[in-house]
Amino acid sequence: MMPASNQQIRKQHPEPRTQQRQQKNTFLGVALGLLAFEAVLNTAIVLRVSYTEIDWRAYMQQVAGVAELGERNYLKLAGDTGPLVYPAGFVWIYRGLWAITGGGTDIRLAQLVFMAVYLATMAAVLAIYSRAQTTLARVHPAGLVLLVLSKRLHSIYVLRLFNDAVAMLFAYLAILAMTVAATERQRTTRRRWPWAWYDISTLLLSAGISVKMNVQLMLPGAAYIWLRAGGAGFVLRQLALVVVSQIVVGAPFLLRFPREYLARAFDFTRQFDFTWTVNWRFVGKQMFESTEWARALLAIHLVLLAVLGLLVWPRRFSRTSARSVVEAGIARTRIWQRFGSRRLSQGLQRMPPVTADEIIAVMFTSNFVGVVCARSLHYQFYAWYAHMLPLLLHLSHVPPLARPLLWLMVEYAWNKKRT
Repeated sequence: MMPASNQQIRKQHPEPRTQQRQQKNTFLGVALGLLAFEAVLNTAIVLRVSYTEIDWRAYMQQVAGVAELGERNYLKLAGDTGPLVYPAGFVWIYRGLWAITGGGTDIRLAQLVFMAVYLATMAAVLAIYSRAQTTLARVHPAGLVLLVLSKRLHSIYVLRLFNDAVAMLFAYLAILAMTVAATERQRTTRRRWPWAWYDISTLLLSAGISVKMNVQLMLPGAAYIWLRAGGAGFVLRQLALVVVSQIVVGAPFLLRFPREYLARAFDFTRQFDFTWTVNWRFVGKQMFESTEWARALLAIHLVLLAVLGLLVWPRRFSRTSARSVVEAGIARTRIWQRFGSRRLSQGLQRMPPVTADEIIAVMFTSNFVGVVCARSLHYQFYAWYAHMLPLLLHLSHVPPLARPLLWLMVEYAWNKKRT
């Protein structure tokens, strides 16, 4: 028998770089195929499926006061479904949509805009999944097919034009920018370049919050990544960037009617209507509207975040301990570097760098526990985490063959009509 040549051996046992190249090419082919499929499918939906009026007219009525009258008092901005309760980013974006759609009358053009938002979101999500470098967050290309199968998600975007779609586009772009920051920091020797990506990510995250406050559910995960990447001082800097950007976006309202703006745009005590809740209908209206229930959900949310921050994120995603993360965060501050002990500084050198996989896993799980503990979930809120489900299923211990079944159960729940 003739001995195998080196070329035959390489074909039978591809080198790691060759495997990585093959995986990237496979992923790219699947991603482009999914985007092309979505472009055709969304076009067909816009052309053939009837538009459903839910909140679009109310959105246009709410921003019309700003567009036509120059109104800056949030208490005087309202629509058919109620008062304006979203931050100023929502106003400026939907003010633009109001202008290009003739006051909201050109529904077809609005649907095409939201189709573009859908495709941009899908592209951002696929780019996030593509940046996973290890089995921690690397989803099999076949699992990505779940991203395009949701009936409810297509309805939220191109048939009902909810602002959740715009908010989540900013959120996914923020996560993508974070992964770029982590990758660039490992590649480049330039000091400022990777940190600029973190700033861009923070501004995008803040933009999402300015459209709808659900994006705040990612802030605990973002704070953990900021602590890992740059230390305690970096966390404070990024939080300050969020606050300043919110002030800039809301300045026209804050300068004239600050109390009214803050009371409506950032109302954390708002009572949700039991009629529209999807997740807590089984507890009954009396329990749903009680203060005790709201406090219990908040307590559970805080406990879950503590478990993630102290156990899951450091041990499973960062390959270290919560104590080491905190000590490294302190050691990175300028004050500690000047006056602190050398022990923490020595520990900092042993700290593994932040990876794209870690960022994706932390941000997705931070958001998910917030969704689980939300006071109320309406049908459009499915957009808050639908694109994250393939990775969340991947991170679970559910057998691979059972994951599509679990996804079908979630999809069924979100498409089941209220009784």
